[in-house]
Amino acid sequence: PKMKKKKKGKKWQKKKKGSEVKKGKKSVRPKTKINKQREMEKRKRKKNKNKLTTLLIIVLILALGIFLFTSPTFKIKKITVKGNQQVSNDKIIEMAEVKKGDNIFSQLGIVIKVKLKQHGYIEDAQIHKKYPNEIEIEVTERKKQYKIKTEDESYIYIDEQGYILETSKDKLELPIIIGMELTENDAQNQKRLDQKDLDKMENVLQIMEQCKRIGILEKITQIQVKDEYVITLDSDEIKINLGDATNLKNRFDYVNALLKQEKDNKGTLYVNGNLNEGFLPYFYAE
Repeated sequence: PKMKKKKKGKKWQKKKKGSEVKKGKKSVRPKTKINKQREMEKRKRKKNKNKLTTLLIIVLILALGIFLFTSPTFKIKKITVKGNQQVSNDKIIEMAEVKKGDNIFSQLGIVIKVKLKQHGYIEDAQIHKKYPNEIEIEVTERKKQYKIKTEDESYIYIDEQGYILETSKDKLELPIIIGMELTENDAQNQKRLDQKDLDKMENVLQIMEQCKRIGILEKITQIQVKDEYVITLDSDEIKINLGDATNLKNRFDYVNALLKQEKDNKGTLYVNGNLNEGFLPYFYAE
């Protein structure tokens, strides 16, 4: 009998479950429980490492803070004051509540600044820390610009923004404002003029600007603000009745012309009418 020939070629084997996939694709083996456990342990170690790092940083910050706030190196040894003329060094240091021996880091510049600005004369303050142990306080003071006469013959001095600087019996050579509602008692209890007087002060500043424009600013000795705005020049020799504080440029153009015309006379210039309705300013000699 004829023997059957065996077919030559590769033996076909059954693919086992979970074996490699088709040709051309990367083989992927499912993660075993051991691999998962290793990955979890790795994440845990990383997490613990981060916690340790954070803890070390906190400890270092605390240690640095304790050093900075307790070391004798940072105790204040020198306090200097600059920019002051009206307020003494001792008064400024007292108001700032800064003392030699204090820790330089315990003094906050913004807090010192707020304390100093409570004083009427101090418009602004800058605090400069010169490490390790020096503080410099630099102040900007307001300047006396006007005086308001009180009933007891005292004078309340204010700046051009209406801040109350001081009350004194001394009569300085500054323009005096008549007609403000401020009293001496008010001056002791408030830092600035009230709103009604501030509105008048705003008009005064506009009037002074026009006076500067026509060259009579330095001659002003008194400003009346009660009912009408009246300026006095050169110790009562000339008065200028402006009426209200509207249309100031046109009013002062007439003032300038009349002053030149009446330069050798004493009297009052009246520009207190409505220029838009045909009022003609005039000079009344005394």
